[in-house]
Amino acid sequence: MKPLLRRFTPSISRRLGWLGLCLAVVGAGGCGNNPYPRQQSGGSVLYRRLADDPKTLDPSTTYVIQEGWIVDVIYPSFFQYHYLKRNPFVLELALGAEEPTREPYPVTEQQDGKTVRKQGEAWTFRIKRGVRFQDDPCFPGGKGREVTAADFVYSFRRMADPNLSPGSPVLSFFEDKVLGLHEYAELNRERQKRKLKADFTAPVAGLQLDPRDPYTFRILLNQPYPQLRYMMAMHFTAPLAHEAVDRYGAELSRHPVGCGPYVLKEFLPKQRVVLEANPNRRLEYYPTEGMPEDRAAGYLEDAGKQLPLTDTIVYNIIRETVTGWNLFFQGYLDVWEVTQEDFQTVMGEGGELSPAMKQRNVILDVGDSPNMWYAGFNMTDPVVGGYTPEKRKLRQAISTAIDAQAFIDLFLQGSGLPAQAIVPPGVFGYEAEYRNPYRQYDLQHAKRLLAEAGYPDGIDPRTGERLRIYYDNSAQTPADQQSVGLMTKYIEALGIEVVSRSWRAAVMRDRIEKGQFQFARFSWYADYPDPENFVFLLYGPNRRPGPNGSAYDSPEYNRLFEQVRAMDDSPERLALLRKMRDVAVEDCPLVYLYHKQALGLTYGWVGSAKPHPIANDFSKYWRVDGPVRAARQTEWNRPNYWPILAALLFLIAGSVPAVAAVRGRSRRRARRS
Repeated sequence: MKPLLRRFTPSISRRLGWLGLCLAVVGAGGCGNNPYPRQQSGGSVLYRRLADDPKTLDPSTTYVIQEGWIVDVIYPSFFQYHYLKRNPFVLELALGAEEPTREPYPVTEQQDGKTVRKQGEAWTFRIKRGVRFQDDPCFPGGKGREVTAADFVYSFRRMADPNLSPGSPVLSFFEDKVLGLHEYAELNRERQKRKLKADFTAPVAGLQLDPRDPYTFRILLNQPYPQLRYMMAMHFTAPLAHEAVDRYGAELSRHPVGCGPYVLKEFLPKQRVVLEANPNRRLEYYPTEGMPEDRAAGYLEDAGKQLPLTDTIVYNIIRETVTGWNLFFQGYLDVWEVTQEDFQTVMGEGGELSPAMKQRNVILDVGDSPNMWYAGFNMTDPVVGGYTPEKRKLRQAISTAIDAQAFIDLFLQGSGLPAQAIVPPGVFGYEAEYRNPYRQYDLQHAKRLLAEAGYPDGIDPRTGERLRIYYDNSAQTPADQQSVGLMTKYIEALGIEVVSRSWRAAVMRDRIEKGQFQFARFSWYADYPDPENFVFLLYGPNRRPGPNGSAYDSPEYNRLFEQVRAMDDSPERLALLRKMRDVAVEDCPLVYLYHKQALGLTYGWVGSAKPHPIANDFSKYWRVDGPVRAARQTEWNRPNYWPILAALLFLIAGSVPAVAAVRGRSRRRARRS
């Protein structure tokens, strides 16, 4: 009998093993698929997604938007953007006690061996008293000390530390303007060559502290620079504690120490970043004015409340878009930025949300961030570059032959605006009614311009051969390759041969910097909402490797730019911006394509949610109704037991004959014996 049982027991054991597993799954079914601790989902916690690990949380170096979401709520600066006021964007005091004063300041410089007198500016800043850094071991007794003006000045000095990796991306904005900052940066570059640390005590003439008032500092500039207000709203200029830099050094990138509404609680690479409300946060309140009409009731509910409105922010690091979208759809992420992959699921007819999204009380936010997507000609190229009438008409012909609306419809699902000039919506100088004569799609007009350029039907009469243009790009994804194909189609409709050359992103950047291209795509997002931040893309001295990738260099445009950048917004400034626009439109170094709109989703349980197109600290204004979220998560993710019960019945039905067979054979063997 034992050999017979040994023969059949494994089969029965396997079935009974599966039966036990299924019973265990059913028993555990109440746990659900919630990736968070059960009690956490019902609390004051905001769940968001990061596409990758933050490379650095050092305010002196980070320039990535998603890193800014974290850094800007840890390191506030002198100014911040008003959360609710848009178009135009409005700066308000954050750590500042009052509006800075600006006064003329005479400057003398040596140029070509001669002493030149210039008109500079002196800015005086006064900060709030009683603001304290977060508690941290870098301070005596672990208690955060008070923030003073010296902490702001220290931030400017640290920008000029050549040992920062990567270096400070805004040093160039200040080095040629703040008196003595260039010499200070050179001093530290020489120290680096001798393998010495940066000297943060060497004098800088343009960075001054008031010996009588620890809450006041001055910045002296060698030229008028009204954009300094915007720079003082960035984390690069936020106050920085030297104690934290001294203690953590390069590890400051993983151990930020600020005075903002949140502190870093946890950083698990490849998993999550967790922020918690800072017990030492200053008294800051939700705005009481500027409510948007579309959701005024929700905003009015929070007016005057102390910030932040949410105790904890959990950033889940999720590389795969599909995984992130599934978590959002299940209610395990509160916020989602719409991508091409999920657009069809999100959007229905007429630009409205799909029925599935409406059923889940998802709210759509259309953000008009100041940006520009464009194609550029290499103005130093012998074929498409140059400033003769024929070269201008060649570029104008190509520009007129490209339909920007087709790109918006096919690749942005309609979420964009055709661009007519370089200044985008929401920025002073943008005029919605303006129409660029070379950005109105008209193939016949484009062919006439091409003939006037000396290439009738795309043929060079000198050689009898078709004009060939090389389109350099970094298209890797299918969508990018389709975009290249559409651009090629429009230009080839003129009779021009287009050769697409695709490169890896790093190679493409290198070719742009070296001028090894004829025609290429570019994009630009505003660091601050001033027209100077866009019109400088065509300023001659900014040519590559600077932001002027096309190397456009017009003496008239340059002259106008140097006037515009030193002016505050006014009718006079607008008149000069129009002249600059007209000069650039006729020279046509760029094909303006579109201003991209961002589509953001939040669930109804997230109150006061309105992402800001420029500021990155908006999450401090968001409120979460945890109990409502927990209820929806349970409702949407109920375990489905029917497949398990069906498997159980199948296993039981299959096990009964096997058990009966074993018993029958056992009895027969017993009778024979």
